[in-house]
Amino acid sequence: MKTKKRYTLILEDGSRLEKIIQVSASPIKYVIACIIISLFFMSIGALIVGVTPAKNLLPGYLKDSERAATEEHHMRLDSLQHLYETNAAYISNIMAVLNPTMPNPDTISKAPMVSQIDVPFSADSILPTSYEERKFLSMMREREKYNISVIAPLAAESMMFMSVNEESIVTNNTKDAVKAEIILSKGSPVAAIADGRVIAVSQSVREGGGTAVTIQHQKGFLSRCNRLGTVLIEPGDMVTRGQIIALTESGNSRKNEIITIEMWHNGNQLIPYDYLGDKNTSTPRYPIIDEEVGRGRL
Repeated sequence: MKTKKRYTLILEDGSRLEKIIQVSASPIKYVIACIIISLFFMSIGALIVGVTPAKNLLPGYLKDSERAATEEHHMRLDSLQHLYETNAAYISNIMAVLNPTMPNPDTISKAPMVSQIDVPFSADSILPTSYEERKFLSMMREREKYNISVIAPLAAESMMFMSVNEESIVTNNTKDAVKAEIILSKGSPVAAIADGRVIAVSQSVREGGGTAVTIQHQKGFLSRCNRLGTVLIEPGDMVTRGQIIALTESGNSRKNEIITIEMWHNGNQLIPYDYLGDKNTSTPRYPIIDEEVGRGRL
């Protein structure tokens, strides 16, 4: 009969020559014990990383401050790109008016460099007013009769926003703040304030927990809702004005929930209450948003 190998692990007090622990087992049992111990410590480590902020210290994870700074840079980059395209189109139109023989802007690059356009100028003469200039000036004179804002741009576009919920209430101390606190009931829906594309969905620690959703809107506007519960959209999704994007928390003992919302236009932070209002206001202070100024006109 073949003898089975067994190994003995002895823990001994050398000063007294006393055995403290003695374990005898076969090699297979030792291997199984090592695997079980390893899995136990790995589970403990994964649990610590998963439920505590310790994961921010691991390679490949961003700290909350770094993640917020990265999102801020992305927002400013989108706004700068839009502003660059607007200025390039404006310069292209000016050059087309000054030189009627220039090719149609639609047939050349979207943002031509001024140095590439050869416009004949005379040192001692003034170019006559073209038909396009006269038509443009006439249109602007007619428009300025009804324009109550002296800083309105020449070619302003507008868009409308709506509140995140018909029952939302903005706290009194944040009606003039760039980060508005909105009181909602538990488990109530949160809607998109305007059409746009979801660019970020992330967990928020600094904002009191919950999920933050960032949406890029048209004409350089951007909004971010914080402290959300269940999120119903993902990054890259296109949303429409009034579409339900999330629900507030519903599993705690509080009677109501408070979410926060922030808004930017071309990288400049706005006061959300001026554009969204709440159920205690008939209309927001600035329901029509001016593209260049970032302010509304009644």
